[in-house]
Amino acid sequence: MTYGALFRLPAVSLRPSLQHLAASSSCRSRLRYASTTSQAAEKIDSRKAFSHTLLLPKTNFPLKHKDVVEAEKKYRLKTSDLLYKEQINRKDNPLFVLHDGPPYANGNLHMGHALNKVLKDIINRYNLIRGKRVHYVPGWDCHGLPIEHKALAAIGKSHTALNPTQVRSEARKVALDAIDVQKSEMKALGVMADWDGENGTYRTLADHDFEIRQLKLFKTMVERGCITHRLRPTYYSPSSRTALAEAELSYKDGHKSRSVYVGFPVAEEDMSEGLAEVYRRECGGKGKLELAIWTTTPWTLPANMGVAVHNEMEYAVVKSSTNRILVIGVDRLEPMEEILGRLDIIGRLPGKCNYVDIKLILIGSQLVGTRYTHLFHPPSSSQPKPSIFAAGHVTSQAGTGLVHSAPAHGHEDYEAFIAVGMLPEELRCPVDDDGRFTSDLESWVEGDIASSLVGKEVLGKGTDAMVDLLSRSDVLLAEQKIEHRYPYDWKSKKPIIVRATPQWFADVEGVKSSAVEAMDRVHFHPAISRKRLEAFITSRSEWCISRQRSWGVPIPALFGPDGPIMDSTTLDHIIGVLDKKGVDNWWEGKDEDFVPPHLQGQNITRSFDTLDVWFDSGSSWTLLEGLSRQPLADVYLEGSDQHRGWFQSSMLTKLISSTEKIPPYGTVITHGFVMDEQGDKMSKSAGNGLSPMEIIHGKKQFTPRGADILRLWTASVDYTNDVSIGPTSISNATEAMRKLRNTLRYLIANTSAQHEALSDVSLRPIDRYILHEMSHLESVAQEAYDSHIFNRVLHSATTFATSTLSAFYFDIIKDTMYCDDLESPTRKAIVAVLYHVLGRMTSLLAPITPHLAEEIYENIGGKEASVFLEPWIPDLSWLNPTVKSKMSQIISLRAEVQKLVENARAEKRIKVGNQTEVYLSKILGSGNIGTLSAMLGVSSVGDLSSADKRAMAWTYESSLEVENETISLLLGPATRSQCPRCWLYNAEKENSLCSRCEEVINVT
Repeated sequence: MTYGALFRLPAVSLRPSLQHLAASSSCRSRLRYASTTSQAAEKIDSRKAFSHTLLLPKTNFPLKHKDVVEAEKKYRLKTSDLLYKEQINRKDNPLFVLHDGPPYANGNLHMGHALNKVLKDIINRYNLIRGKRVHYVPGWDCHGLPIEHKALAAIGKSHTALNPTQVRSEARKVALDAIDVQKSEMKALGVMADWDGENGTYRTLADHDFEIRQLKLFKTMVERGCITHRLRPTYYSPSSRTALAEAELSYKDGHKSRSVYVGFPVAEEDMSEGLAEVYRRECGGKGKLELAIWTTTPWTLPANMGVAVHNEMEYAVVKSSTNRILVIGVDRLEPMEEILGRLDIIGRLPGKCNYVDIKLILIGSQLVGTRYTHLFHPPSSSQPKPSIFAAGHVTSQAGTGLVHSAPAHGHEDYEAFIAVGMLPEELRCPVDDDGRFTSDLESWVEGDIASSLVGKEVLGKGTDAMVDLLSRSDVLLAEQKIEHRYPYDWKSKKPIIVRATPQWFADVEGVKSSAVEAMDRVHFHPAISRKRLEAFITSRSEWCISRQRSWGVPIPALFGPDGPIMDSTTLDHIIGVLDKKGVDNWWEGKDEDFVPPHLQGQNITRSFDTLDVWFDSGSSWTLLEGLSRQPLADVYLEGSDQHRGWFQSSMLTKLISSTEKIPPYGTVITHGFVMDEQGDKMSKSAGNGLSPMEIIHGKKQFTPRGADILRLWTASVDYTNDVSIGPTSISNATEAMRKLRNTLRYLIANTSAQHEALSDVSLRPIDRYILHEMSHLESVAQEAYDSHIFNRVLHSATTFATSTLSAFYFDIIKDTMYCDDLESPTRKAIVAVLYHVLGRMTSLLAPITPHLAEEIYENIGGKEASVFLEPWIPDLSWLNPTVKSKMSQIISLRAEVQKLVENARAEKRIKVGNQTEVYLSKILGSGNIGTLSAMLGVSSVGDLSSADKRAMAWTYESSLEVENETISLLLGPATRSQCPRCWLYNAEKENSLCSRCEEVINVT
């Protein structure tokens, strides 16, 4: 029979020992023993006469709710919306700000959302119950490609089939619908916020003030000279038809590419002096010499504008088995033989290799200046021939040691060209917005050989056609199919390219050092996350902030005959128009509507690029400027992917737009991803997806568990790493909740009829020990909450509830609680301890399980409108190492006595521990034998020197070392009779009451 079932029985049928939390095996053993004999049956009948004299626990607080979801709804508004409104108006309380990183508004919440929102809510509720005023405004990130794609897919249209206004209208509908769904589900998680208040949430799409504030931030960055517009290579997604930032990439292993080795011919008159000398001396000036290059992107060859070498690397002129004369890095000769076929050995280089003679060795600097031609830059071209130049990024780890360089399709190439002053005014970029070859190719080659390429996708058939063309033109030296790590569009999940397009950039180089310095003012949890954020920021020099889409905040740029017009006066005028007419007017209005007076009469057009969504969300810190505090937010908390996203964009926009090196946040907390119980990523296609609403409301393998179970699971994991969830982990959380609720219910049931203050009672050492342990728990919990280590809070609280209270203290006090007189000083002391613990535990657990805490607070008649409005100030006054030390001795003695009791039970000497008494060579504790016997679980304790072993039917002996002193133990059968009221073996004769029970009966 379970503890819960016993509580539902009529009070007269309850026995004192049975009330302890499914209390102990001794209780059940006692019942079984009593039922085996007719004599025992008579005893039970006699005990019924005293049942009405027992002080049994009574409470209406249920062990579990029949409908936990409905039960939580009773407290949902009270502990979320109404609570937020009440606490935010307590202006005298210090302010705590957790700024919400906006989730993407494109579907139902997943487990990652739930982990994120619950962690934030635990932090908010903890700060609230600690007496602070919490500022928390949930937000949604509403712009960007996924929403636009989803909207267009829903109506079966492409973005080219609709005008921008129509695209924006459809995307807005999708985003707003998703916000409604997600808001409803966030409420179900028990997240405290002013969900339906006018300024209770923010959205990057439809909140006019947010969009205007973002445009003003952009203007500030322009005025500080941090925004530029130019043609340069950027990450580009053909599948999304827009430029991407580094933060919008995901890298996929196992991407397959057709890599090629190609020969670029060099005429003798175009050779550098050093190369010409070797060529004439060793080759007699005869035979076509070629630069052997390697690339994993054959489609970029038409954009080749140079070949990079390393100044200090060694290069050689070699002859292949096919009689091709090639220039290759010396360190690459051996691996290249495996790919290009055997290379003829011209001479021997001692200590180096056996391919070339030392006379043929050149260092990279001797090759610089050599000009060459290639298939898309033939000798007949009117343009200057491309040439070899030196670059630091060239290594001997792969390829040929000569690097094909296309500055329109590579960031490294672009920077290398700038470094040596070779960047041309016009970059070769024969790839259109769809990622297909353009007709520009046809003007760069002789004849019509490029016609087979035009219109083909460079990441598909265009590459195949290119390799075929190279082969037919006899410039293909070799081909390899390789698998390697490659960047993908993290939204469309398709590969991207690097492509030169005119874009807007924010200068990051100028704030790198400021960002690193600002990070010294930030607390990172876990600490390693600082290195991740620093690495992402310091590895970039520019931030491409423009996107070629309609669904977003426009970049307010005008273009005149000489290029973009971006000045304070023009921006003030444009932003003023948009503030008055709405951001949609940028697409709906006319060019002349946005032309300021000083530009009237000129041929002016608008740019229809939109701002990067990371600029959208990264500017959200401007919402906090009115709070007038530094840093603006106490905490930013998001997933680990946000080191390259929101954490970074928030820091950059703040520092770029300000002269102060103050970050927008004081603490950055990072959580991992949620996996299934096998450690695999959750996905619908894999069939292992799990929705937080399935756990709360019940579905599939789950009965309804409610929000507190999900919140308790959240608090139980080490969220700084990836975490797993599934039926097993939810069952574990459910069991942990059952144990906590059982313990709290027992506290309520034993204090509901009598409240005692600790100052008004006389406490025993055992009571002071429990108060010490409670203070210790509060100390640990406070430190853990402050350190954001919530699993330590939960583990410590659960251990205290199940071990210290249920298995120890409750077992010891049950006789006193049920059988002593109501006015018994000992009982009053226990009630005072229980009531103190109940209040402390309720407050301590409230941030994690708010519905449970509100239910308890209401049940015990709390004074405030919510448990969170009664500040939790940990009471550490009961910490007492001396009490702890002495009680530890008794606990050790208790364990040793219980071993002897188990031995006696195993040999069928007894059924329960109360049938024994123990004799000690030294009495520990205060000398209160009654209390000590209860702590040891026997009927009585005596001095070993007075024990008569010969008179005992059986004995068990042991010894225990306590503080370098040996204590001897002797366990024997109880010498007295069982009291029919309390069931202890303390009565002087059979069927008579013990002296304590007789006194209580007489008093009552």
